[in-house]
Parts: sequence; C-alpha cells; structure tokens
Amino acid sequence: MAKKKKSRVPPPPRTSQSPQQRAAGPQRRVESGGPRRLNLWFVALGVAIIAVVATVGIVLSVRGGSAQASGQDGPCVRQTFPPMGRQHIDKLSPDFRYNSYPPTSGPHYPPGPKAPAVWGIYDTPIDETALVHNLEHGGVVVQYGKDVSKATIDQIARWYQGDPDGIVVAPIWPSIQATAPPNANKKIFLTSWTHLMTCSAFDEGVFSSFRDDFRGPTGDAPEKFPLDQLTPGRQ
Repeated sequence: MAKKKKSRVPPPPRTSQSPQQRAAGPQRRVESGGPRRLNLWFVALGVAIIAVVATVGIVLSVRGGSAQASGQDGPCVRQTFPPMGRQHIDKLSPDFRYNSYPPTSGPHYPPGPKAPAVWGIYDTPIDETALVHNLEHGGVVVQYGKDVSKATIDQIARWYQGDPDGIVVAPIWPSIQATAPPNANKKIFLTSWTHLMTCSAFDEGVFSSFRDDFRGPTGDAPEKFPLDQLTPGRQ
C-alpha cells in the first residue's frame, strides 16, 4: 500500500497575547479601582476631621480656668468663672492670682474681725480677700473705679438703698492680685460667687437682674445664707 504523503501546508500560527495586551489587563483593573479608593479616602478624611472638631469642642467646654461669657446686658457684660476653692488664709501668697477681676471665688480671710465685711455701703475700698467671704455667703458686691463719676455713684447708692440686704458697695480695692481689664478705673463691677458683671454705666434694671439672679439662696454660693441674716450692719 502506498504511504500517504505529508501535507506541505504549514499549520496556522498559534495566537498569542502581545506584551501590550497583557499589560492592558492589569492597567484596566487599577483604573477601575481608582475612584472607589479615592472615595473611601475622602470618607476617612471627613470622619477624622469631624472627630478632631468634636474633641476640640469638648476640651474647650470643660477647660478649667477659662471664663464663659454669657453675653451683653445693656451697658454690662456677664461672665462666669470656674470656682477657685474656699480656702481660709491669713495672707495671700505674693505670686497668687485670682482668675477674675475683681475675684469671684478663691482663698479668703476666715470668719473673724476681718471677714466677712459688714454688709453696707462704703466710701473707702474694702480688702478683696475679705469680700470673697461675703460672696461665699451669698452676697453681691458692687465696686467702682476711681474715675467713675459722682453722679453715677449717687445712682448706685440710691439703687442700693431700695433693697440693701446681702449687698456691699464700695470703691474698688487698689491692689487686687488679678489682671485688670482695660479702663478698669472707669468701670463698675458686680460680683457674686463665680459670676462677674462689668459695666460701663449704671443701669437700674440690669443691676437688679444680676442681684436677683445670684443673691442669697437663689445664687450659686456654697453657703446659702437667708437674706434676713445679711442685713446692713451685720457681718
């Protein structure tokens, strides 16, 4: 039997992926994942920013030693300060500083001949270390700078006479161990325990509002004396 002759026609060439096509596959996968990864990155960044802002807000809200302004009230501005304790001392340390001007809490003279100051109205300054003791009992102290006019001082005196219990009125003590605000000599200062109102002028309604908010048992003093124990002439 005759052998079959082998075909001389070469087989078709095998198809193969070119280097360019092989590189295209991974390139498309990277491109398809890019937007998703970018979106996730922005989401993570947004969460981180929110967390930082929230943390800063919490820290600022509880930060000790900082005043909290409660806003303008006519010619006056109210502020609240963190309490500085109630320690009884015979003399302030030279480097001690109250956290408000005038003081609204902190170390003060113990009960005795120097403190608390006798409730009433004065023509001469009263030592702040004594007046802080008055605040501790629920008092309101009104002090004014040396450049406040006599007419304004007379208005304050008339206001005081209308409801004098639990109030001390006096020129401001000249050597307070605290940082004075600008133009302190022209200002009027009302204090109660941890609260301060600084005024550029007298306003009867605003003064009465501060008094009623913080005097006696209605205020924030740690020792809430009834008003009948804070009458003029008593200590």
